[in-house]
Amino acid sequence: MQETECDVLVVGAGPSGCSAARAAASAGARTLLIEKKKEIGVPVQCAEAIGEYLIPYLPYRIPEKQLVWKINGMLFWADGLSVERTGGIWAGYAIDRVNFDTWLASGAVSAGAELKLATELIDLTLEDDNTVTQALVRTHGGAVLEITPRVVIAADGVHSRVLAELGFIEVENNCVEVLSYELMNLELYKPMLEQLYLGDFSPGAYGYIFPLARNRANVGVGSLFATRKLESCYEEFLELSVVKRQLKQAETVREKSGWAPIQYLSDRWQYGNIILTGDAANQNFKPFVEGVLPGIICGDIAGQTAAEAVFGTATLEVYPSRIADKLGSFFSESDTFLEVLYGLSTSSSATRHLLRLGISAGIFSPDALESLADLDYESIKNRLSTGF
Repeated sequence: MQETECDVLVVGAGPSGCSAARAAASAGARTLLIEKKKEIGVPVQCAEAIGEYLIPYLPYRIPEKQLVWKINGMLFWADGLSVERTGGIWAGYAIDRVNFDTWLASGAVSAGAELKLATELIDLTLEDDNTVTQALVRTHGGAVLEITPRVVIAADGVHSRVLAELGFIEVENNCVEVLSYELMNLELYKPMLEQLYLGDFSPGAYGYIFPLARNRANVGVGSLFATRKLESCYEEFLELSVVKRQLKQAETVREKSGWAPIQYLSDRWQYGNIILTGDAANQNFKPFVEGVLPGIICGDIAGQTAAEAVFGTATLEVYPSRIADKLGSFFSESDTFLEVLYGLSTSSSATRHLLRLGISAGIFSPDALESLADLDYESIKNRLSTGF
């Protein structure tokens, strides 16, 4: 068995992991970035959308060529009613995750991080205070490597091996499973609007059409509660008349299915010498589960904090407060949305989809939900139609 040491071991080379590795290496820490996939970003497992409002918070500039399609706003649909929002938090860009993640990984390597692909974490040796003393990884070809890290950054997503080693394994009803495909030859309604659809076809989540070009989009449906087969949900979503007419000539390019966290999978973001970031830490913003840019920002903070802990200028315990200083208002608002929207998702009320639309589209504030509870279906629909 081969043995090696590093200052910072980053598990997972998605946006948050690459950002963490880049920050740690830039600060002078010996950084090892491992990724179990053979190729960065493959397969794509997300809708490939980012919010423009978060770009000023990024630790470095995104090259213009990475922003493949401009999104001016969003369309929300429920029970035959649609609402459009443009600008502000509704605007953004489509990205190509393979190219985008490859760019992020290149940045980490250029900063001095060592990247090992097809390398999977298989075991952690933990002390009683959750300090990792040894990590075993299986490399390409099956060899086992024993790593002695000073800090471990868990950026390995919803199905995190690090979280599992810590005893957190509950994914059901905490994460959305998404069935998604990139489709071409579409007749998109307003190709520069993302489309979100709420209904029984998407238990606890939403269906979506996220444009990638004028006639191409990622089309998918998510399910938070495993009450029916996801394929059945997707087929029902495609039968909506407003969806069907846009997809009449659709051709499938590739599948892009995956998972996204909704509830927190752990009770904090730091254990012993372990830091959680990205999807493993549920660092996305509701109601849209925007995770790519928050992952980059939080990953950068994780990497900086890890390096400072290695050199004795900070402790890992400051990591959550540093995120709060940078993005605290966004997480606070997101947690409020999470509580309200999760409650509506478990409700059997006839108005639940309309209320989710109103809150997601910013027509109703989450605080207004109690005052709306006594209104009947038609009253809610009329308020949405008039925009107040």
